[in-house]
Amino acid sequence: MKILIVILGLVFVFNASAAEPSWKTTIRSFLGQDWGNKLLGPAPEENNAPEVTMPDIPIQTKKATDIGTYTKKVKDPTEYDRLPNDKKRQFDYKFIQELFEVTRKTQVKDEDLSNWLNTLDQGGSREGIYQALVLDEVYSALEGMAEKPSAKLVDFSLTISQKIFNETFKKESLDGLNLYSLKRIFAEKGLDLMEYFETKDLDLLYRWYAVFSEEMASKYPDFLSDDVRKNTSSLFHYQWAKNMPIQQIKSEFIIKLHAVMNGLQQIQ
Repeated sequence: MKILIVILGLVFVFNASAAEPSWKTTIRSFLGQDWGNKLLGPAPEENNAPEVTMPDIPIQTKKATDIGTYTKKVKDPTEYDRLPNDKKRQFDYKFIQELFEVTRKTQVKDEDLSNWLNTLDQGGSREGIYQALVLDEVYSALEGMAEKPSAKLVDFSLTISQKIFNETFKKESLDGLNLYSLKRIFAEKGLDLMEYFETKDLDLLYRWYAVFSEEMASKYPDFLSDDVRKNTSSLFHYQWAKNMPIQQIKSEFIIKLHAVMNGLQQIQ
């Protein structure tokens, strides 16, 4: 009885607080749900709303007859853009290394590394380098390998196609492709979608990228290489995207997607 009186006293003293403090949670655990609700009222519901919401994803992202489709929004220079060239080159060096590892699952040769670095130095884009790698004879040979996708990879592809790309594939059609074809097809869909957002509103691109990144970090952290990529906050990835050039956002999407798909292929 004395304990109950003490609890009631605490209720009257602190009940003016709008948010539920930790002492109320402690009292609830001591009294149980029924008595806790009688004395303190219902526990506040947890806010499970996402930090960043997915923008509306169009079914068709390219219209050849609409000239507006090709007019991209211009992003103001970022802190990355203001870095000295030697610092940018360090990031480009790492990007090319990672790109070869996740696309072809091989180390980049010194000659290729030098050539692609020169391409970036001369104003080439990261997206352009990726397209060159997945459309050459080497990648074509990889796509021709008889390597049935794992069940985990197919499940992932079915889920992400609906959630991230707003497209629905049949399982049978995915079963007929291999790892390298799946990676290229899904990366191209993501890049097309990002290009579409570039012509509409860059904030749509940031939001889409943030939700995608949260999905990868929350469900597949073991396949991601660093703490930034493993961060499970969509708000974190949204803010990161706002402060980076579009090419960096696109290259991060490419690397994350390929890395996760590579990992899932190993799980039979």
